[in-house]
Amino acid sequence: MASHRNPFHFLSAWAPILAWLFWAPPPACAWGAQGHQVIAAIAEDMLTPGAKAAVKKILGPGGGAVSLASVSTWADDIRMLRPETRPWHYATIQIAETRYDPAHADSVDVVKALTRELAILGDPASERYAREEALKWVVHLVGDLHQPLHVGEDHDKGGNLDQVKVNRRSYNLHAVWDFVLLERLHLSTDSLRGMLEREIAADPGFIERNASGTVAQWTDGTHAKSAACYLLRGRPIPKGIKVQLDKDYVNAATAAIFGQIKLAGVRLAFSLNRALDPDAKIRAVPPARPPQGWHEDRDDFFRQADSIRDGAEGPGGKVSEPRHSRASRPPEGRYAWSANSQVYHLSGCADVGRIKKKNLRSGDHPPPGLRLHAGCPIAR
Repeated sequence: MASHRNPFHFLSAWAPILAWLFWAPPPACAWGAQGHQVIAAIAEDMLTPGAKAAVKKILGPGGGAVSLASVSTWADDIRMLRPETRPWHYATIQIAETRYDPAHADSVDVVKALTRELAILGDPASERYAREEALKWVVHLVGDLHQPLHVGEDHDKGGNLDQVKVNRRSYNLHAVWDFVLLERLHLSTDSLRGMLEREIAADPGFIERNASGTVAQWTDGTHAKSAACYLLRGRPIPKGIKVQLDKDYVNAATAAIFGQIKLAGVRLAFSLNRALDPDAKIRAVPPARPPQGWHEDRDDFFRQADSIRDGAEGPGGKVSEPRHSRASRPPEGRYAWSANSQVYHLSGCADVGRIKKKNLRSGDHPPPGLRLHAGCPIAR
């Protein structure tokens, strides 16, 4: 009797690998593609001429046009082929800890990887291909370092084990901060970049305050904000059940994400200018954008965690929460008002979202004859 050999027998040895490739959950990628691209684009607009020339030489030696945004997700793209690099994207620090401790950190993490790649990039004697890869790593890891759940966790792999709901759809908490909240805005990359660059330009001290520091200091700053990601209405998000994240959480977290992206963009520019144009006196070139857009404080969301850490309580023993959250879509100008109202608002005031579209007006200057809404943050 003739034997019937399995024509696909050669695949048997590969079966476990193929099953893992097709069925394993996708790895977490801080900010998703859009977030990383925006960070890279903001940084590129703030490079010195010398640093821009160096980037062009490293990434496009043949004269091709290559942007930082175009390589910003390379580090995520190669993770399947180079699994040893997976720990480079995060640091395991519990939210109860006060800071990053290299003595107790993983053997390889985002802090150590970024520090190493910055050294390679800043060494002109390094081989060109090594500097090219280092540049791609730096562009990506500076972004990862500013996602709070990449350097802070509550024994849950940075929120990957916590299931929550946004608009009745289920996600893990890590994904919410990585990409869900950005994608729900349906803003183009250029629109988001322009909006955040206008905010940076409108705050002359933003670059001076933030274009400095070390990788470890940035890690500590981001980690200090990670505890707030686990708070809903001032209380810890329950474990083991799918909790609906309410509108206040979603809007405040989105505003906080914008703040972290701006920080990452400025610090990436600072890092690249220092590594590629060390003789330049300037830390980062201010973006040439008109000062209009949203201007409220991005750190309001994170203050909930600071209040709990410091033991401060609001009325009824509950931690005070921000009174205002951002409207889902911004008006074009710094101020907004209704055609039928006697008051005007900062464009980020939650009450702007309640104005009917047909009545909404906005501009870069306060409208004459109207008074500032008493509930806007600037009025308090």
